Amino acid sequence: MSRLRHWLFAAVLASAGPACLVDHSGLTTVEVSATGGDIAGRTETGGVAAGGAQVGGAGQAGTSATSQGGSSASVVGGRTMDSSGGVGAAGGAGNGGTGGDTGGSVDTGGALGSTSGTGADAATEPTDADRCVARDGIYRDGTCVIDCSAAGTCGSVVTCPSLVTCRITCGPDGCAGGIDCSKAAGCDIACADSKSCAGMINCAGNSCAVNCGGKNSCGGGVTSSASKNQITCAGDGACASDLVCTGDSCALTCSGARTCVGAINLYSNTATASCTGQKSCQGNMVCASATCQIGCTGQQSCPNSVCCWAGSCTLQPSTLHCGH
Repeated sequence: MSRLRHWLFAAVLASAGPACLVDHSGLTTVEVSATGGDIAGRTETGGVAAGGAQVGGAGQAGTSATSQGGSSASVVGGRTMDSSGGVGAAGGAGNGGTGGDTGGSVDTGGALGSTSGTGADAATEPTDADRCVARDGIYRDGTCVIDCSAAGTCGSVVTCPSLVTCRITCGPDGCAGGIDCSKAAGCDIACADSKSCAGMINCAGNSCAVNCGGKNSCGGGVTSSASKNQITCAGDGACASDLVCTGDSCALTCSGARTCVGAINLYSNTATASCTGQKSCQGNMVCASATCQIGCTGQQSCPNSVCCWAGSCTLQPSTLHCGH
């Protein structure tokens, strides 16, 4: 029985031997399978292709993927590479991302500013006449005439327009609030009536002429810094307060009785002071100009200090003294 089994086993081997041979002559390297011979990995979006070799066609490249080979050949991004466990070459580039957001709209900016209008639409500079009228004056031949000749009128400060020449007339008790010619081109001020121009008078510009002919007129004092100044105190008791005169030239005349009884300060380049009225120029006098001419010829005039600090002093009488 045992001999019969041995014979049957030998017969089976003899018949099966030739059929088990495998012909490798037609295979390429690509077709050689790794141990196990199957496709171990798959491609995922952005993933990694892993595992053994793919037999046949090229594998699909993952997005920005790398292929990690096994111990056999791998197909990476459509190329065949031999791998021995290392990291294969990078796969083909994946699909690009979506486009960026659309940029914001361009701001074209605001509208251009409008140009200035002309004619009636454009602002016009007031004329000298306009400014004169605004000060209650009448513009005549380049001069702003302000009439305060009626008794008691112009109780507030009378102001001459800037850079305009003014002629101001003040009646009895008129111009009590004072006169401001500090920004004028020049002023001619007439205080011819009783107690006219009781307020302070302030002058500047090219010229200033103040005529205090009324009794007790110009009681508030006079300060002038015009280039050319002429102050006349002719009415009795006129110019009872201080007088200050600067500028290029100053001529002061105190011809009325008891006129110019306040302090007198002359600081112009050339100055003259004439005290001819009885008891005129009772206050202290200072002349600090390049050239001073001081005459105190009125009865009892200039009883107090007369100081001349000029390059050239002319005093009459010569007995006038500085200090007590």
